[in-house]
Parts: sequence; C-alpha cells; structure tokens
Amino acid sequence: MTEIYERNINITVSRQNEKEILTRASMLDLNHHMRVELTIDLRLEMIVNAEARMVKVPYELCQLALANIKKLVGLKIKRGINKKIVDALGRSEGCTHLVDLSMEAVRLSANVMVGLTKVGDEWFHPVGSEKEQIARVKPILNNSCLPFKEN
Repeated sequence: MTEIYERNINITVSRQNEKEILTRASMLDLNHHMRVELTIDLRLEMIVNAEARMVKVPYELCQLALANIKKLVGLKIKRGINKKIVDALGRSEGCTHLVDLSMEAVRLSANVMVGLTKVGDEWFHPVGSEKEQIARVKPILNNSCLPFKEN
C-alpha cells in the first residue's frame, strides 16, 4: 500500500479572560492551509466572534466562502449546532473544510467549557482513581461515551 495524501487538523483552546475562550482550528494538506478562530463567551455559551483565513487553497474562488464565517456569530454551543454550522458555512455557497474546522473547534470548545464551568481544575488535572474521576463527571456526561455509560 502506498500513501498518497495526508491532512493534518490541529485545534487549540486558549483562555482569553475570565469570560472568554479562543479556539483555533487549522488544516494543512497538499492543497490547503486554512484556519478558523472562534471566540466563545463562557457564560452565554455562545460564539461572539468568528474569523477565518485561507493561506492556500486549490482555487482562488474558494476565498469567496470566507465571508460566511461571520454567520457563526451568535450561535449557542448546544445540541443542534452542527446543522447550523453546515447551513451557515457549507453547501453550494460555502466550503466543506470551513464546516469541518468549525465543527471540530466547537467540539473541543464544548469539552473545555465543561471543564471550566462545571467541573473545575480537576478536568484538566485529574485527581484520585480513574473510578473516582468517572463518578465525578458521570452526571454531566452520562451516556456520552463508554466510560460514562449508564450501568
């Protein structure tokens, strides 16, 4: 088997201040180098700013999809957001890669938001046994994945 293509996606979350986080998602492959940045208000659980850049894309026309990124401003980080991201950034007037990066950024942001607003420092620096850690977070993440499965 011969590998013919590779794509790297990286996401980072930084604390802007007590009320906001900044999530950066980037994609790099042979044809693309692009980035999405979302500023999220922790109290409102809402995207309050959204920016994107396309450093390298296969077609100049792709750049026109960048204007859509502002449609994410005002979206709440809650169930149903993926469909709203597709509607805002995808389809025939958009860019599937901006959709993918935005969804990944929101997914990691939601994870960090749980830690910052519901669990606390032990989300990022676990203490106690694995069993104790699971028991502490299970009420929040019940049935979200295998460790938090009911019974």
